[in-house]
Amino acid sequence: MEECDRLHHKGLVYMQRGQFKQAISWFTKALAVDKSICNPANNLALSLFLMGKTEEAICVQRQSFADCPLPNPFGLANLSLFLLFLGDEQGADEAASLAAQQQALNAEATIKVCEMLARLRRHRDILATADASDFGSEPYVLFYTGVAAANLGNRDRALADLSRVPIGFVKAKLAQTSLQHLKNNTQPNTVRQDWPYLLPEEFYVSCLFTGDDAAILSLVSRRYVVDFAETLLNDNPDDPGIAMSMLEVCEHPEAVAVLRLIMKGSFGSDQLRCQAASLLAEKGEIKPGEEFEMFHHGQCGIEKIFSIHLNPEFTYGEMPPSVGKRYHKLVLASHKPFADWQKIGAGYQKLAQEAPDYYPLRYNYAVSLYKCHRIQETESILRSLVAEYPAYLFARAALLSLLVHTKRLEEAEQLANQTDFPKETHPDAYVAWLTSKMAYCEAIGQDAEAFSIIKTAQEIAPENPHVALLWSKWRNYKEKKAPAAGRAAKRKNKK
Repeated sequence: MEECDRLHHKGLVYMQRGQFKQAISWFTKALAVDKSICNPANNLALSLFLMGKTEEAICVQRQSFADCPLPNPFGLANLSLFLLFLGDEQGADEAASLAAQQQALNAEATIKVCEMLARLRRHRDILATADASDFGSEPYVLFYTGVAAANLGNRDRALADLSRVPIGFVKAKLAQTSLQHLKNNTQPNTVRQDWPYLLPEEFYVSCLFTGDDAAILSLVSRRYVVDFAETLLNDNPDDPGIAMSMLEVCEHPEAVAVLRLIMKGSFGSDQLRCQAASLLAEKGEIKPGEEFEMFHHGQCGIEKIFSIHLNPEFTYGEMPPSVGKRYHKLVLASHKPFADWQKIGAGYQKLAQEAPDYYPLRYNYAVSLYKCHRIQETESILRSLVAEYPAYLFARAALLSLLVHTKRLEEAEQLANQTDFPKETHPDAYVAWLTSKMAYCEAIGQDAEAFSIIKTAQEIAPENPHVALLWSKWRNYKEKKAPAAGRAAKRKNKK
């Protein structure tokens, strides 16, 4: 036994350094000396798992149950973790139950079982396991029982246990955060408004999320990925990029549940809730035109998803051949640095009279009038275009900009709220609407929503000079205050 312990100890040294390949060698040697001792087998299985060899780890762990006659709750907790990672949630739950039923002979086993129960959110079983053991005063155990008690609403137990977690403990910061919430009688800022057990590093993704594309792709159907993404969000809600990307590709039903929690709850920022709604639409969980509940500016409100096919070949009617050459000359003239807008306006007016059914000419005439500061005439034409051609977003965008510029924000709000988007339009038209809507949101102090809108415009048309200018001003924006939620929209740029 002494030789087995010596070899096992050498393996532990390498394991603690993260040198799992060397650790495996020593654990294997220890087992060759005495298979009836479970500790080398447990750590061998765990090392194999952390090297991405999950199937082999399971084989080693199961064999240890046959070779060692003593209870092995640590090994069962290991097995539960391995099965959970592979997507066998029922097997993981059963193994965790068996682990909780066995008497732990040391603190490490009690901690391991509590950790696995925490992954499965089995709060009552954590308390029962810890209370039945001889190791309830260990810092790790106190942390798990304190958080479990908080999740069960047992404030006195939670305060008592978390206050005993020492400052130097590896999860001291998380324990102190929970303790402060308990003292303030507030809820944690988490996706579920629950009390978190785990840190992102406890999912071992740097070790496990490796291998070829096929191996990584197989992870997207597993609950393990969802739990990791949720833990990432809870740990740093201001940097949700990686977590939301995981939830986007994850095919497990719980990914949808987490996205709905984000969308409807007060966790995180305006942008995050908009992104969650968009991802739900991508997954087909929210249909275009469907109304849904969303946390919006400090309260729940009803929103609507829309979908637009952005088609660069899309046209607004057919331009008569008789006006084509003169139209293109006017377009070129309007792009000159010192354009003669009175002359350009007169040209568009004449073309509009010649081809009254081709309404883009009326729009361009209105723009030229605006450039000449003839606001009332501009507004009259734009309003008639909006009334006659509600799907013509260029006119709507220009009218919204005019209303914002003239500080008629109530009328701007009415126009924005009454806008129903077409199923298909030109990308430039949609980008024009987005930049106008962004200006409106900025004018009424909805900076987070303004950022979300200009970000979408930048993704659609990064080369657009107006968009590029606006994005240069907004790209480093970070929402200062949560909660607040903007209008969610699913936008497709199909070419």
